Amino acid sequence: MILQNKMSKQAEKINSSMIHKTGDTTAMTLSNPNDIKFGITTPFRESDKGGELVHLPHDKPIAFAVETVCKVWCYSNPSDYALKFSEPPSHYVTEERRKELSGKLVSMQFSPIKLCEEIMSKMKSNNDKEIVDGMAKLSRNASDPTVADVFVGIGGLPTLLDLMEKEKPIDWQKEGFAFALQALLDIMMLSNDATWDKVQSGVISRVAFYVNRPSSSPPPKLIGPALQVLENAIASGNAYAQIEKEVSLTTMKMHIQTSADSRVKQNALALINALLSKADLSKRKSLATTLGSPKFRDTIIEQFLKSPGDRSSETTHELYVMQTLLLNMLDEKRQTPVNVQQVHPYTFVSDDQDQGALFKIKELFRIAFESADSSGNYTAISFDTANTYAAKREKPNAKRDYQRLGFTNDSNPEMDFTVVPPGTLALDCMYHLATVHTENYNKIVLDGICRASGAECPFARSSISLVNVLSELLKMGEQPDEQNGTFYPFFFRHDKPFEELFCICSQLVTKTWKEMRATAEDFDKVFDVVREQIVRTLRKTPETFEVVRSLLNGMSYAEIMKIRQQERSSREEWELQAQPIQELRKKLEPEMIDLIKQNRINYLVTGTRFNKFTSRGLTLIRVREKFWFCRLSPNGKVFHYGECEEKATPLPEELPSKINVVDIKDLLTGKDCPHMKESKGKKSSGSLAFSLVTEKESFQTVDFVAPDKRTFDVWTDGINALLGKPMNSDAAKEDLETLLHMEIKLRLLEIEGLPELPQVAPPIPELPLSFDFSALQVNGK
Repeated sequence: MILQNKMSKQAEKINSSMIHKTGDTTAMTLSNPNDIKFGITTPFRESDKGGELVHLPHDKPIAFAVETVCKVWCYSNPSDYALKFSEPPSHYVTEERRKELSGKLVSMQFSPIKLCEEIMSKMKSNNDKEIVDGMAKLSRNASDPTVADVFVGIGGLPTLLDLMEKEKPIDWQKEGFAFALQALLDIMMLSNDATWDKVQSGVISRVAFYVNRPSSSPPPKLIGPALQVLENAIASGNAYAQIEKEVSLTTMKMHIQTSADSRVKQNALALINALLSKADLSKRKSLATTLGSPKFRDTIIEQFLKSPGDRSSETTHELYVMQTLLLNMLDEKRQTPVNVQQVHPYTFVSDDQDQGALFKIKELFRIAFESADSSGNYTAISFDTANTYAAKREKPNAKRDYQRLGFTNDSNPEMDFTVVPPGTLALDCMYHLATVHTENYNKIVLDGICRASGAECPFARSSISLVNVLSELLKMGEQPDEQNGTFYPFFFRHDKPFEELFCICSQLVTKTWKEMRATAEDFDKVFDVVREQIVRTLRKTPETFEVVRSLLNGMSYAEIMKIRQQERSSREEWELQAQPIQELRKKLEPEMIDLIKQNRINYLVTGTRFNKFTSRGLTLIRVREKFWFCRLSPNGKVFHYGECEEKATPLPEELPSKINVVDIKDLLTGKDCPHMKESKGKKSSGSLAFSLVTEKESFQTVDFVAPDKRTFDVWTDGINALLGKPMNSDAAKEDLETLLHMEIKLRLLEIEGLPELPQVAPPIPELPLSFDFSALQVNGK
């Protein structure tokens, strides 16, 4: 390995003398492939800039290399030194990372313990400048796990926290506190002995003091780490109650609006998410109300959604976490059934606390069928004599109209919402559609009513299923994923995004039901398609609800079928390229060719009626109403042929002429046929001509002109099969591909459901040492 700086001749002399002094030539010889060769430089002396090239035996620790080089450079106390990687991140070299040393350039530095002792000395100084210098040095090195562990081990964490609690902004000029915050974050993350429970409330108050100050006062490099400290103190410690009192959502909103640093905005979102996730139910509802307010949503839109390209992946993840936490606020309703009590065998009444549910159902009824007049009649939709729907005045019939609305229990529709999920959430979504989008609601209900019995789309039942589908796709009730997760920008475009998405998808259900010409028995099939339509739309992460609506409208049933067919074809094509499938194909090919041969011979046995042609000069002319027939004998040894009537199928013994298969010397096609060589007839006839050559010397032939390309291919294939020649026609190739494809698909049915086929067959296990299985002891194993 080569040092970045060329080794000087003096350094080479020193190195050779070092080998001699150590008396261990093995230490400097790469006798084992696990030995390591690397370069060492030092920042302490100008004369040592050339560095040393060191061979470290595989059985020697890194401290051995440090000791050896210290002797060469005449450094006392080798324990005060350690190696650090020169390339970022410039961490200390540990035994766990020794494999990374090979071919690298490292630097001789003071050891972690000596470095931490120096930092501690500065932190305990009475000089503010010394304190700031110590914090800066700790901040630069605390990202190294070795330094973090050593600093905590020598009691540095209590010193750091006490200093932060007693710090005054005037003394440190805020810069030192920023260094302290960053160091604290690194130490807490990397050291196994540091926990956020050890952070005193005074430190939290000091950090909150900076967060609550006007944005123009503290620098962004302080605010970002400060917000991170508060977030971690909530998520990993017991500081929620204090931080919730000292830092408000208004403050977070101010940082999001005014900060020019994207990291500050991201950290503000992360702190809001931490507060929201740790709050109890009542406070969580209050926070969710504030976060769903127009002012806060406008801030999110202005700062994060207007320029999606400028949004970092970390910020997008925090928006996803907030989206998930707010969605989960609806999970309580999703898991809460409408409480209905049975007072008689066929009579149910709602619990007092669920009278609101009864009111919403009545409103759904009223809005769909209009309100009653003073005499108790109301304008409703019903059949007229022409089997169409028309508005007329009629007496209310609750059971009939609840059936029209698609309720399963038309006697007491509240029973439909006793199943969880979706519980009362489905009713709230239906009520939102009826009251906020009344026109669309009436169109959906009217569309269902106007269909023949059994073909109507049941609004209530489909709404309940739709809420379940949306809840599952949006992962409602699940905790946010720490690594993955999808953020939907349209979520912050409405104060009730889930209900609004439900309203758009309700129209999709009706549209898809109509396109599929569905009946009640097709309910599950319709929702299988609807689910796929929504999945494919959400995959595109639409920015607004208008885009959602547009994408869903474009995702018709026909489009879904087209996409499914394309994906199925692509998957099949990919599967057929897999190595195991190719091997299976080669194995099956001879069998399929034999099937095609048998098919062709059977066709020849059945026989074919050919048009009769005659030569007139150089022109081949068809003789009208004259035909001749040729067929192979059942034993496959003789061709029988002769003239026949139209539509006649003569038996072999009825045909006067014959030719033995063994006498056939060759098969000619196209212009090679004698009856086509000089002919000036139609080109199509020439391409369909073939001749059986019985005597090559005298060139005796039996000549044919097939009526179509398929007949030509089948006859030439059959004759080639009888002659032991390959079948090269287009029809044979096509049939071979079809048969192979069908056979392979049948073989693959046994592994249906696997996500993908392996490209390489699994290895064959090794043979056992002994095949004497009777000698094995079974003993319950």
